[in-house]
Amino acid sequence: MATDRDVPAVVRSRRELIGRGVEFPAPGRAEAALPITSNGTTYEMAQQLTWLDREHFVVGRWDGSMSVFRFTDTSVAGPLINEAVASPAFQGVRMLGALPGLAFASSNDDRSIALWVAGKGGWSDLRAAGTYGYDPALGVATGAIGTQQNLVVGHTTGHLSIWKYTRHERRLRFVRAVDVRNPQPVNPWGLHDIHSIGVVSDSAGKARVVAGSEDGYLSVVEAPSGVILSQTVFNSQAQRGINSLSVAGNKLLVANCSVGPQDHNLWYYAIDTGTWQITLLDKANLIVDTQRPQAFNFATTWGAYAGGPCWFASTEEGALWMGTASATLDTIGYQAVTSPLGSTLGYASGPGRLVMVAYDLYEYSTGA
Repeated sequence: MATDRDVPAVVRSRRELIGRGVEFPAPGRAEAALPITSNGTTYEMAQQLTWLDREHFVVGRWDGSMSVFRFTDTSVAGPLINEAVASPAFQGVRMLGALPGLAFASSNDDRSIALWVAGKGGWSDLRAAGTYGYDPALGVATGAIGTQQNLVVGHTTGHLSIWKYTRHERRLRFVRAVDVRNPQPVNPWGLHDIHSIGVVSDSAGKARVVAGSEDGYLSVVEAPSGVILSQTVFNSQAQRGINSLSVAGNKLLVANCSVGPQDHNLWYYAIDTGTWQITLLDKANLIVDTQRPQAFNFATTWGAYAGGPCWFASTEEGALWMGTASATLDTIGYQAVTSPLGSTLGYASGPGRLVMVAYDLYEYSTGA
């Protein structure tokens, strides 16, 4: 039976608001009740995007497919597919985590993750390197980040699993699980999915990461020890949880879905690396049509352009937003790009390259 997790979060959010009587803009012609029965929908849009190196990135989609692309620095040709594979369990790809030494991990089913490694031919020689099981009570993997020696994975249940990654053997070993659930989730469905994790510091075999959850918690956790250094509700008035986050130094961006004209969907924080406390610096609502009852920010990432450091965000209106941040958030503007269900983003430096993927894939050189 279909559940709230079987549809894109932006659709789930709309349905909940409609159920509360909130009106969305009506189409030009009224809908009709057709004499047919719906048997479900397959969403082919991207769920995850992770850069693997300066030239290659991998995209995971709702239909269980994964594709490794090579960025092309030309305006007359699109990105080139290096390799296409499928999740061993043939389920939607909800997690991707790049690892050192031409490898990455992906979600598989509710009790395992998959490891992928490149052969002597590079990413065009991509091979499955096995699946790694864990307690099914943790749930499906929904987000991850690779560090120098570890893989930190977020799960549907609001737990993190920490794995030791041995680069020369190209093997994973489960270390521990950490419960980072908010006992009072900000969303109306009681969801705890951890969609996004970023590295704050990583040295001497010890990493500190920040994880963002559907339940509203920002959790700073040490790996591999699993010690919880701080936990903060990103917005005490939030009606929706965290979709994406991005870390640059001690600065943190958080993307969510704003509900109503007083809410915001991009949040800007500072992380105190002495106490690991998180302090709000500014917030913004990235929305084109201010009459919309919700403005879903699907993804955000730090980046850089010719003018210096910047940020990017993609919203459900099919818009790519760009701005800068110092003491406050400053918005440069937006460009209408793609479909209204939102897109995932990925930025790589040296040189500056931005990728935006929904159904189609768009590449940008940022001039940095």
